[in-house]
Amino acid sequence: MINFHPPEKSQKGSKKRRSWALKRSLIAFRRKLDVKNLRFLVPRTVAQQVGLSFAVIVMPLVLALIVASVYVDNAMKESQKAILLSTEGVRHSLTLANTLRDMERSARVYQVMGDERLLATYERLRAELIYTIKQLYKLDIETGQISPISYLLNKEQSIHSALSGLPAGSPETSAAIENFTDLRKITDTLIQTSSMTVETKVNAMKQAGATARAALLVEAAAAIVVALFLALMVIPRIFNYARALDRSIHQLGVGNLKQKISLKGPRDIRELGARLEWLREQLNLLESQKQHFLQHVSHELKTPLSSIREGACLLSDDVPGVLNKEQREIIEILQRNCGHLQRQIEGLLEFSANMQPFQPKHQQRARLDEQIFAITTEHTLQIRAKALRVTTELESLVIFEDTTQINTVLDNLISNAVKFTTPGGGISIKAYKDRNNAVVEVENEGPGIAVHEHDRIFDAFYKISVPHRPSEEGSGLGLSIAKLYAKSHGGDIEVAESQIGALFRLTLPMEAAAP
Repeated sequence: MINFHPPEKSQKGSKKRRSWALKRSLIAFRRKLDVKNLRFLVPRTVAQQVGLSFAVIVMPLVLALIVASVYVDNAMKESQKAILLSTEGVRHSLTLANTLRDMERSARVYQVMGDERLLATYERLRAELIYTIKQLYKLDIETGQISPISYLLNKEQSIHSALSGLPAGSPETSAAIENFTDLRKITDTLIQTSSMTVETKVNAMKQAGATARAALLVEAAAAIVVALFLALMVIPRIFNYARALDRSIHQLGVGNLKQKISLKGPRDIRELGARLEWLREQLNLLESQKQHFLQHVSHELKTPLSSIREGACLLSDDVPGVLNKEQREIIEILQRNCGHLQRQIEGLLEFSANMQPFQPKHQQRARLDEQIFAITTEHTLQIRAKALRVTTELESLVIFEDTTQINTVLDNLISNAVKFTTPGGGISIKAYKDRNNAVVEVENEGPGIAVHEHDRIFDAFYKISVPHRPSEEGSGLGLSIAKLYAKSHGGDIEVAESQIGALFRLTLPMEAAAP
């Protein structure tokens, strides 16, 4: 029999051929695995970037929470069950003590008075005692508590036998009743044992919670490290996208609807830019529709109102005939309310026309102190009618402003001061320079403004509540329009603290507001 053994050289050649075949297979696989085929693994949008980062951060936390929740859940269930049983044990022990106390009271009174109704009360309390002991046994009480309870039952049975079998007042029943002292000691022991059991279970729960908390802290620390690493990679890029988006939104907010919006970046950022561009176009359309609507409303409201006012004037001038006193009072009410309604309509139209942020149209240099003096002079009649004292401290201030708008702001502040100052009171008007701003303060001796209304009074149609005083006429738009005008100049109006009434502070930049 011939045994054939291949030469050693042939075995080495076979191994080399298999190794080269494996390498060629790996090279072919790498060529097929082009980078383009892995595009789905690369985040292409902000949402994908944030989602991937969130997933990497959340996964360890989720695993940690699952492990911790399972552990804590099991521990909590066991602890809650044990605490519930222990708490019920304490409750039943307290019920047992209270029932025994009532039984002792009934027995002792029965011993003295011999009233059978007291014995019936004792029987009822005894039934409650037995029921409570049964409830204790259902709680699977500790072995050390079974013996005292059995002793308690035996002692109570002897007391019951004496009370039910012997006459009241006998020495035997007196001796039996004295056994209640031992029963009270037993119930005190049961209460202490149950309370200690509750405390033990609570400590066990605290230990379980501390263990779970330590595990969560370790896992949370690891997640924080991962989160910081991802934040350094993702947040700067997202911040750049957000900054570009903020500039576009600010463009719409300041009313710049002419410049086209186009954002660069991931797909969703570009899509958001397209939506903002669509919004810009819609705002342009709405603005033109609003102007058309305001013109139409102005005509439709003012024309019939003018007819009503003219008719009221003809009646007041006795054109159709002489009016009696009652009719003339009605005409005066009609004229007064027509005037009030016209002012409301004009204020509403002015407010609606200026709701969108805008820049002052006709700016020029003007003396702010001279404007304040001129507007104050216009209110001389109202000031004299109410016997008001007006003090002014006006520095010479030159600012760059739209005169019409700033006149409206100043007139609103001064007219409000005249309106709300109590008769015989005072009004203080100050104008001074604070760094690069001109500041105007108008303070009146009136009822003041509640703190919670300091911001709300600049809301459209809001009127302050003045106690013990009828509401002043007005549309509630004056301060809203004034604040719009002040902000359009780069300034603001606010309510400051005052000890005597209300203090309004107007701040305006000395130079033109930046566009």
